[in-house]
Amino acid sequence: MGGDGGVATTVAAAVRFASLADLTLVGDAPEIQAALTIDNDSIDVQHAGEVVTPADTLADVLRHKPDSSMRQALRLHAEGHVDGVVSGGDTGALMALARQQLHMIPGIERPAILKQIEGVSDNFWMLDLGANLDCSAEQLLQFAQIGALVACSLGGGARPRVALLNIGTERRKGPEILQRAAESLAGDPELEYVGFIEADRLFLNYADVVVCDGFSGNIALKSMEGAAHMAGHLLERKLSSMRGIRRLTMGLVRKTLQELRDEFNPQRYNGASFVGLNGVVVKSHGGADTIGFQSALREAVLEIQNSIPERLAVLFQGESS
Repeated sequence: MGGDGGVATTVAAAVRFASLADLTLVGDAPEIQAALTIDNDSIDVQHAGEVVTPADTLADVLRHKPDSSMRQALRLHAEGHVDGVVSGGDTGALMALARQQLHMIPGIERPAILKQIEGVSDNFWMLDLGANLDCSAEQLLQFAQIGALVACSLGGGARPRVALLNIGTERRKGPEILQRAAESLAGDPELEYVGFIEADRLFLNYADVVVCDGFSGNIALKSMEGAAHMAGHLLERKLSSMRGIRRLTMGLVRKTLQELRDEFNPQRYNGASFVGLNGVVVKSHGGADTIGFQSALREAVLEIQNSIPERLAVLFQGESS
């Protein structure tokens, strides 16, 4: 029920994705059924009589609205009826309910928001992107361990390179917490720690995993999104100003521009994972379109198929023993 498009987006995405997974759509059943254009044996509808709204406080979300679609979806996951949850609803509410319903993997202090991002030559993973505004050095180490495992499991190489986001690459740059975290990462024999990385080098693939606190990570992510929108705007403006160009040439330029937009369409990489929980939970961007929501569904399926929560449980069971 969440996201700017509501069921018009989520149900359309589900219909297109149903050949790849069995889906349970949780929410207002009559509204969902009205949006379902075809009968599909791979799609089940579970009614939930309440919806979490932006006006709800976290106290309201946790203590009231027991029949909200978000809570019911997470409950189905906690009870083993589904293997993962994808939601376009409020991030804070989803995280709070996920922690309440699924609980943390033993040994992991806090969950983190992790996202795969396209770089110049390859993708990289970045966390935390907003779950924890401030973090201890130990928590940053855990995020590095989580990110490395996810990257290794999802195609980031057998020994992913891990970096800490900082205001400079020099060894003594940045706050004391980052200094302590750097020492911890460098001292972990299981991590391929490559040092600090600055924000302007994120896309250059110096690292496969970039670790940061949620405050810095969220600002970096929103800056990336803003820069992408600005680049598109500048290209359009430049193209519109090319009045003297021949019609054939203009057609080729527009075709190239469209191909570029399709290749770097952020909707293709929609879906941020809540890692550290006893389950698979993927947050879809509120502004996602049908392609974007399918991307979030695809991310959840990948994590389920690669047993990410189970692998994290094994890793941190060894850490805590």
